Amino acid sequence: MTSRSFDDRLVSFIFEQGQLRRQARQGWLRLPADHESIAEHVHRAALLGYLLAHREGYPNPERVAVQILFHDMHETRTGDTDLVEKQYGSPDEVRAGADQMSGLGPLGESILAMWRDVEESRTEAGRIAKDAERLEMAFSARELVVRGFEDAQRWIEGLRKQLQTRGALELLDLIDRADPAAWWKEFLDQRR
Repeated sequence: MTSRSFDDRLVSFIFEQGQLRRQARQGWLRLPADHESIAEHVHRAALLGYLLAHREGYPNPERVAVQILFHDMHETRTGDTDLVEKQYGSPDEVRAGADQMSGLGPLGESILAMWRDVEESRTEAGRIAKDAERLEMAFSARELVVRGFEDAQRWIEGLRKQLQTRGALELLDLIDRADPAAWWKEFLDQRR
């Protein structure tokens, strides 16, 4: 067996992460709704992380956004388990992430440290990142509620108990009563 170079491993990791574009999020599995991909979730969560970090006065909002970009990397190997599935055991996410980062030396170690920070919410950046990921689910849930999937409101209420930052709680209150289509309705009204 030949050993692969750092660059070969890096290229393989990037190809593997492309898989997230094709893997559906399972959080909405119990609703008869369209499922966004894991990559779509990560994209909006990273945007939220950057914005929430600003709202919280965190000095390095780009760190929060990058943490979120890597936070679901393991789901190429473990999938995205929903709350019901997790009651019967969770996949070994730590091992999956460690396997993905093997051979990437200090770079892989720093990525794993960011992943752990979000998972454990042990720093301000980790708490903001975790709240941003949860807020992304609230945005998705609100979109589903407005489309007629009223059971998605349960996700919003459940998230209220999990959020750790003041800014996230304030945003959740706004999300809970927002019209997801307001942005384009206002745009069209201004053009008339």
